[in-house]
Amino acid sequence: MSLEELDISNNLLNGEIPMNFGTFFPNLIKLNMSSNQFQGNIPPSLGDISSLYSLDLSNNQLIGTIPKHFGKGCKSLGQLILTNNKLHGQIFPVDFNLTVLRNLQLGGNSFTSLSDSLSRSGLGTLDISNNRLSGPIPKWMAKISSLEEIRMSNNNLEGSIPVEFCQFDELGTLDLSGNNISGTVPPCFHNEWLDDLRLSNNNLQGTLRDVFNNISINLAIIDLSNNHFTGCIPHSISRLRYLTYLLLNDNNLEGEVPTQMCKLYQLSLINLSHNNLSGRIPSCLRTISSFEERHGTPYETTRFYSNYSELSEDIHFTTKRMSYSFHGRVLYYMSGIDLSGNKFVGEIPLEFGNLSSILVLNLSRNCLTGKIPPTLADLKQIESLDLSENFLSGEIPPRLVELYSLSVFIVANNNLSGAIPRTAQFATFEESSYKGNPLLCGEPLLRSCDNTSETPSTTIHDGEEDDDSFIDMDSFIASCVASFVVVILSLTIMLLINPYWRRWWFYHTEEWTSSCYYFVVDNLLWFPLKYFNVTTIFH
Repeated sequence: MSLEELDISNNLLNGEIPMNFGTFFPNLIKLNMSSNQFQGNIPPSLGDISSLYSLDLSNNQLIGTIPKHFGKGCKSLGQLILTNNKLHGQIFPVDFNLTVLRNLQLGGNSFTSLSDSLSRSGLGTLDISNNRLSGPIPKWMAKISSLEEIRMSNNNLEGSIPVEFCQFDELGTLDLSGNNISGTVPPCFHNEWLDDLRLSNNNLQGTLRDVFNNISINLAIIDLSNNHFTGCIPHSISRLRYLTYLLLNDNNLEGEVPTQMCKLYQLSLINLSHNNLSGRIPSCLRTISSFEERHGTPYETTRFYSNYSELSEDIHFTTKRMSYSFHGRVLYYMSGIDLSGNKFVGEIPLEFGNLSSILVLNLSRNCLTGKIPPTLADLKQIESLDLSENFLSGEIPPRLVELYSLSVFIVANNNLSGAIPRTAQFATFEESSYKGNPLLCGEPLLRSCDNTSETPSTTIHDGEEDDDSFIDMDSFIASCVASFVVVILSLTIMLLINPYWRRWWFYHTEEWTSSCYYFVVDNLLWFPLKYFNVTTIFH
């Protein structure tokens, strides 16, 4: 057959691909069989289609290895996509001959090794993430000078990042996250094309100053989370004028957040949680323009923004107290600030109300004081607001009920007081959102606002109490009188019913009365007389 292009993707086709498939379609240039339910091995006959340029068998249930004949015969192959199957073994044999291969995507399989025969290719994209690769990162990869995108995340790679990677002049994306890589970041990732650097979930160490002073100023994504980086966030971060996603959470960072971060006008996602950062939260973060208007950015023409809809790797961010993964076009619309689990002090900046397009704000587990700013009611797009485990006081601003997109609101374990708003979205929040605030009242808490002062002048954390906020004296006296009457009536009824108890009661009552009488006579009435007789003798 003279068929040159065959696309049967996104169907429910199953069974094995015929072993003689290549014999039936010898003139194919493009073959797309992705997102079906094909099983079995990859037919070696595909290696007989010398004209084949693009092959996509991703998202199936294929097993086995990549056929050796396939790596020799498809001399015109420029794109090979086998992601999300059950393939294993070595990635290509030693006598690999696909010299024009530009795009190789093998993620989501069980490959265990990578052949250095790939160094003879002209690869631009290499995705071998989510496999079972182990050992050090191959240094020979630096020989593929044409590489623009390297994705090796979620394997068992170890050792350090090869210095040879500094030879990549056109590298735009480097993702080594989710491995066991140690050591420091090579001081050479400063080529002008690098815009996506992800090294999270490893054992990397060193100071951020060394990292930020030696990376590309065109970076749009930096993910160094879950490592062992130390030191302060350097002032040199202001060099990264295109930075959009900054994830430095779960490290050992300290010091204050530099005001230079406010010059990063493209920032859309900031995660500095679970560090040892201190000081006040910079109010100038309100100047981050991408929070206020994320549409029509002047940098959409850059390589990162022109390809954001094709991004396959995830960015992890905690919202609604759960860690979610965002990728592709969704990333462009995602914005948030997570400063939780640090040692920030002072008040929440009033200027945060200017972040009108932000979706997530998490300031929990800090040492923040003061009141909840009413200006937060201007965050019309916000979906998750977590201010728990601080020292905030005062009432919950009534204006917050205007946040109709809010699905998570947590202010637990503070010093808040007064009545809880129960209109609009706030009628859906449970007790766990407010627990640990002894002076809050109203549903969903059990404490009623009827007998509780709604505006106490002090808080529990200050060690002072308003007695009227806890005890109603009129109710207390009434309950005591009622209890006394009940006891007397119960005793009387018991004596009337049971004659034995009645005799016992009167007997012991008479005995007790007699004892009291003789005690008074012997010790009190005779004392003046004895004293008079003694004084008379001495006179």
